[in-house]
Amino acid sequence: MEKLNEMELEMLITIRNNETVESGQFYKLFEHRWPQYEECLNILSGKGLFVQGDMKIRPGMKKYELTKKGNDRVSQLLSERSHAVQVKLANLSRAKNLESSQKEYSLSGMFAFLTHFSNRFRRQVH
Repeated sequence: MEKLNEMELEMLITIRNNETVESGQFYKLFEHRWPQYEECLNILSGKGLFVQGDMKIRPGMKKYELTKKGNDRVSQLLSERSHAVQVKLANLSRAKNLESSQKEYSLSGMFAFLTHFSNRFRRQVH
């Protein structure tokens, strides 16, 4: 998953899970990484993935809330990430099986060679 999609997913999940932090303080959730995430937030705000909604705890304060489109995007990004992980695991499994079979082949080949060599040597001795 490319870096921008990872940042987008993290940003959208943070918005979805945020219950108390107002919009003006939202940057505090990202600490020292905020300059990169601020750019991502600006890009996302133009896509209609979230809106500022009234906070239930403190009326008049605002927080970000995902729209239906934003929730759909989270699902899509999670699905893409899941697929990428499955592909990576399949490739690692294939590589491991290939490596294992190559080791077995090389060991059996070496055993066959030594057996053949020792049999030839025995024949010459007799």
